[in-house]
Amino acid sequence: MKHLIFVFFIIASCNNSTSKNQAALMDSSKNKSSDTVINSKNSWLDKLNGAKYSLPDTIGDRPVSFYLDNPKVAIIAKDFYKGQFRPTDNDSTTLLLSYTTTTDSTLRPFYRWCLDFTISISDGALGEYPGVPALAYATKFPKEFFDYMDKDTSGQRYIKWTEIIAYSGLVNYNKKESEIESDIVGKMQNHCYFCGGETKSRIVTFAQDITKAIKLQD
Repeated sequence: MKHLIFVFFIIASCNNSTSKNQAALMDSSKNKSSDTVINSKNSWLDKLNGAKYSLPDTIGDRPVSFYLDNPKVAIIAKDFYKGQFRPTDNDSTTLLLSYTTTTDSTLRPFYRWCLDFTISISDGALGEYPGVPALAYATKFPKEFFDYMDKDTSGQRYIKWTEIIAYSGLVNYNKKESEIESDIVGKMQNHCYFCGGETKSRIVTFAQDITKAIKLQD
C-alpha cells in the first residue's frame, strides 16, 4: 500500500511540474514581441565569446525563409542571420545596419531585426555602430518605430535603443540638452505629418529619454 501511495505521489508531482513548465512557457511567450517568433531549436553562436542566442523563425509576420530565399535581400544580412557574419567595428557592419532605413517596407522588418540584434550583442567597440542607424530609423519612420517598440511588452527594447542612441547616435554631443531634444523632435515630426497627438507627445518623451541617458553615461 505504501508503495502505491509513493508511486501516486511521484506521478502527481511530475504532472504538476509539467503544468508549471507549460505555464512558464506561456507566460514567457506573452513577453515576446509579436513581430518575431522565437524558435529555441534555432540558435546563433557568437564566435567571439561563445554565447548562444535563440533566433526567430518569424519576423514581421513572415517566416524567415521569406527573407533568406529572397534575392532582393542583401547577402550580408542573410549571412548575419545564418551566423556566417559577425558585426564588429568595420565598414561591413556599417553597410549591414544602413539597410534598416530602406524604403522597401516588405524587407525592412528583416533589416530592422539585424539592427535590433546587433544592439543586443553590442559591447565595446561595436557599441559605436548601431546608434546612428537606430536614430535614423526612428527619425524616418516614427510611427513604425513606436509600434515596434510597443511589441516588446517588457520595455527592454525601448531602453536598449534609447541607450545605444545616447551612446553613439548623435553627431554633436556638445550641443545643449534642449538643442539635442529640439533637433530630434523636429526631424521626427517632419516624417510624421499625419501622426496624432499621442505619437507627437511620444516623440518629445523619446528625445528627453535620450538626453537623460546621455547624462547617465557621462
